Amino acid sequence: MSDFVQGLGFGLILQISVGPVCIAVLHRGLSRGFRHAWAMSWGAALVDTLYITLSVLGVSALMQFEPARLAVGIGGALLLVVFGLRYLRAPAEAGAARAAGDGGSVLGSFSFGVGLTLTNPLTILFWAGVLGATMSTRTFAGQNGVVLFAAGCIAATLLFLTAVSLAGHALERVLTPRLSLWLNRAVGLFLIGFALKLALDLLA
Repeated sequence: MSDFVQGLGFGLILQISVGPVCIAVLHRGLSRGFRHAWAMSWGAALVDTLYITLSVLGVSALMQFEPARLAVGIGGALLLVVFGLRYLRAPAEAGAARAAGDGGSVLGSFSFGVGLTLTNPLTILFWAGVLGATMSTRTFAGQNGVVLFAAGCIAATLLFLTAVSLAGHALERVLTPRLSLWLNRAVGLFLIGFALKLALDLLA
């Protein structure tokens, strides 16, 4: 169990780096409530599970090739810009639903969490690089140590985003239509800015 606990601690430390998924989950909690934000969190955790599994299976080696890294990074950055533009164009009422194109359902929020995390290239680049390096340089306690460590990282994602969902829900009652409109714009600008910075870092 020590490998799981260490993976959990490792994952929680990494959550300090606030990215587009965290901001979007907070926005979903503010505008749609805890259930929608939590569903989105599960979607993000599912994609983290996929990327961690791929990293364990050796995709981290592929990400060392510059063309592959650039293709994943630039493609994801472009998709993040698309999500950002949707938020900017969304009106105050039901802005999150229209920006995500999810029809306002909890399942739609889950799907949006999956889509947004998939299009964030830092997710795959991060897990392939950092987790791959960590697993190659550390000794695990048991035969299933790698699996337990990875499970701890996934649990950290879900735990952190659940806390963000609760924070958004706690502030939900203060959200006015005007504030909702500006919140949509802020999230849209954040996603576009994040994508541009990512692209510049990749091309530097």
